[in-house]
Amino acid sequence: MIGDYLRVVYTIARKDLLVESRSKQTTNAAFVFALLIIVVFSFVFGEEVGSRDVLARGALWLAVVFGGAVGMSHAVALEGKNEAIAGLLLAPVDRSAIYLGKVASSTVFITGIGLLSLGFVVVFLDYAFDMATLTTVLLVVPLAALGFSAVGVLLSILMLHSQLQESLLPVLLVPLVIPTILSGTALTAPGLSEGMTSAWFRILVTYDLLVLLAGWMTFEYIVEE
Repeated sequence: MIGDYLRVVYTIARKDLLVESRSKQTTNAAFVFALLIIVVFSFVFGEEVGSRDVLARGALWLAVVFGGAVGMSHAVALEGKNEAIAGLLLAPVDRSAIYLGKVASSTVFITGIGLLSLGFVVVFLDYAFDMATLTTVLLVVPLAALGFSAVGVLLSILMLHSQLQESLLPVLLVPLVIPTILSGTALTAPGLSEGMTSAWFRILVTYDLLVLLAGWMTFEYIVEE
């Protein structure tokens, strides 16, 4: 039973990633948007902000959040074409597995944006992360992407047929992922004490589990509306 459930999750995630790997529409839009944010930061704030650490962290997480929001809005718009999502919901499978599959594919996608944005920060802001901070970033980005995706998938489905979907999604999404943003920016600060690192990790993981559980429990009722 559990094996069948996980197979559905894997199939949905694999389908989404295969579709994106062939079209690349969402990937291109999100990556270009993330790049533009970091380039603008480098030109506007590069010489004005005294702390390079603050500048690099701010640019990184803004690129991840808004690049991810743009990517998710494009991805769900594709699902709305020809009522593809309606056909998916007609499949004789547990709808919560569809939700987890979409969260999994979105997590992979947003993690990719985060890692690419990390490279952009190093190149365009001329900032080098120390090894300890870099290791933390590589762990934090997937965890942040998971919480971001858990909320983003629900909101995207809710606004699937809204004419303001692409402009409204970031407005609604950003306030709901503030714990992710705060945790991400704090954990990527150099020289963070062990106690504070542990505390922020607990906040991030707890938030991820709460929003993932809430989405898993409510997705079936949301798609029926």
